[in-house]
This record gives sequence, C-alpha cells and structure tokens, in this order.
Amino acid sequence: AVGHLWGADPHVYEGSLRKVLEKDFQLYSRAVSISKKVSHFFTMKWAPWRWNDTASMYDGHQGLGLLNPFNVIPLYSVFKSIGGSDLWWDVVFTPYYTASFLVDELRPFPAVFGPIIEKQIPLAPTEINTWKGKSKRSDDDCNYTTCVTWKDAGKGIREVFDKLTSDIDLREKTRVLDVKVLPNGKKRVYDEYDNYVDVDRVVFACPANAVGNMHKDHGKLAETIFTTPVYADDHHPASGHMHAVLHSDGSVIDSRYREECLKRASNYVEVTKLSDGKINIENQYNFGVQTPGPGIYDLPLDKKPVMLISHALGEGKSIDQSLVRGTGNHARAHPLYSGWNVMAMLSLRLVNGQNGIYYCSNWTTPGNCHDMSLLSGLICAHAIGAKYPFEGNVEAKKDFNRLRDLMGV
Repeated sequence: AVGHLWGADPHVYEGSLRKVLEKDFQLYSRAVSISKKVSHFFTMKWAPWRWNDTASMYDGHQGLGLLNPFNVIPLYSVFKSIGGSDLWWDVVFTPYYTASFLVDELRPFPAVFGPIIEKQIPLAPTEINTWKGKSKRSDDDCNYTTCVTWKDAGKGIREVFDKLTSDIDLREKTRVLDVKVLPNGKKRVYDEYDNYVDVDRVVFACPANAVGNMHKDHGKLAETIFTTPVYADDHHPASGHMHAVLHSDGSVIDSRYREECLKRASNYVEVTKLSDGKINIENQYNFGVQTPGPGIYDLPLDKKPVMLISHALGEGKSIDQSLVRGTGNHARAHPLYSGWNVMAMLSLRLVNGQNGIYYCSNWTTPGNCHDMSLLSGLICAHAIGAKYPFEGNVEAKKDFNRLRDLMGV
C-alpha cells in the first residue's frame, strides 16, 4: 500500500491510494450507503415532515432512531462484513479521520455516524462536495466545499474566546478542589487557595474524570456514568496523538510534497510501518494554512512562516530544536466515538441538572467535535436562564432541541 492521497481530490490516478486500494474505496462507499439507508429508515427521514431537514449529528434518536442497530454496530464491522480489508482501514480510514478527531482508535466508530462524516469531510468525495482548479496557492488546487469551520482561523478562535470570557469573573490558574451542596440548596465551590464561593448553580465543562475529582459527593449512579467514557489516551497514552510539538521545521514533510503541502494542505499525514510491525500515523497540522497565528493573519501566503504542529513522528525523523515554539498535551481531551460512550451520554440525563449541577463537554454528546461541545454548553447555559442565541436559524434551533432531548436538559 504505497501511494499518496489528496483527500479533497476525487480523481483516481496512478500513484494515488484511490488507485492502489481502489476496491476498498468502493466497498467503503457501499458501507456508508448501507448505514445511510438503514439510519434514514429508523430516523424516518422518509416521512414528509422530515423532507426538508438538513443532515444532523443530533437526530439519531428521532422517530425510531433509538432502535437503530448502527448506533452501536461499528462502521468497521460493516466495512469488513462486505469484504473490506484491514490494510485499507489502517492505512486510509484511521489516519484520515485521526487528523480531524485526534483519536487513532476508530474501530468502535458507530456506523450511524458514517454518512455524517462523509458529508462533512468526505473520504469518497465527489464533484458535488469538492472544488478543483487553479488558485493563488497552486495551479492544481483542490478543497472541500463542505468544511469551513476554521474559515477565520486563529483570528476567529481568539475572537470566540474573547466573547466567551467577556463580562464574567474569570479566574485562571485556580484549581477547584471540591463542590458541596449546602442545606439551603446553594453550592459551595472550594479552590486550592482555601477560598470558596457560594453559587446557585454549577456547570462542569471538563473531562468526565475531573468531575468526579471535584464533585466528591456525586453518588453511585453518577460515579458509574463518569467512569464509563473512554478517551483516546486510554489506548495509546505514550504515543498516538497525545503529544504535540509546535514548530517551524518544514523538513518533516517529504521533500517530494513539501512545497505543495506547505502552500495548500491543511494536514500532512504520513503512514509508515515501524520496525516492530506496528503502523505509525504521523500527523502534521499545517497552521500556516488553516489557522495562522498572532501577527501574521493578514500576511500574503508566501510570506507566512512555516507553522506546523507535529504528532507521532515516524522512525528516524526529528525536529530542529531551535525551531520548536512549544508543546501540547491532549490527555483526556478526545473521547472515542463508540457505542459505550453513546450509552454513557444517554445515561447522563439521569443526573444532569440534579441539585442544580450540570455537565457539558464533548463526552456529554454523541461524539467528539467542537460543534457538539459548544452546543452542550449553550444547552446548560439555557437551562440556568440564558437565552438561546440563534433563534433566527431554524435548522440550528432543531439541533439545539435535539441535543436537549439527548442530554435530558
């Protein structure tokens, strides 16, 4: 399985993995089609009142959706059952979506999500959801027309966090030690400096295990729910995509593709077999293209410095230490897409809001993505009195109510 793959280029040509593993790509499209038809049947997409609904990751419980076997049957199992190979799954599917989800164990990925990710970040793109042609980046450029989450890049991210923290009492570098429910119903929040504050309600926006550490009197049912979610670092804590290096060393990209990738690729993923026989997935986030940093947002593309974030470098590769700008750690940041995590999320409704204590984050939703995490926070904010901010968007409001149903808030 030697070849390369421009994710947004649907064409099959010599040297492309779409040619080398052509049969598996066809079987994958068939597996996604099977999942789509079955899921649409159970969620009653065929019903007249749902004809105008846009695709949603929140509607798996609509109609008879909770009876859909693909809520727990993995997409991997469907793909394998119709003749798909482990080689394709390990060399194409897992590396491709690891670059988005930062989770390198995707065999439990529920089949119900297959059609959704294929609409957002297609692995089997078509002329409908991609664009190919000449651009300022390349004479032979290509990109998805479905994925514009990071359109405003680093500037947009900073703007989001500025808005999230405006007009509030923000306390940074302050660890919460305990949250106790007082006899009068208020919650007393203790920090590591022996200070405390009494509040009406508490919202935990943190990993599942951290909730249990802070809210010590949470009860046996909540304990069971908090300890159930499985994270990416439960599988590959020392390797995988837990450890990130921020740097400006472009030499980590193969010289054959370096110039093109630095100009127009959002990610560069290199898949190699290690000396022990295991497969290594090296992922480089090209922030020079997808998320420019402070001070260079408005620079012309050819004037931007190399801005890469590396995960899991392959054997024999290294980064010039003089070009390292920082490091990052993703421990407890990315829950697996799995049937048991979905079951834990559905069970959370039994304790969410109890005694005025709420839970939001990626693990409280059906999947591991920014949109769901943000919406879970909006839902908890709405539950304690805030107004929903996007009343004018009909489809967004549908997703808001769908996730409220799932979270039980």
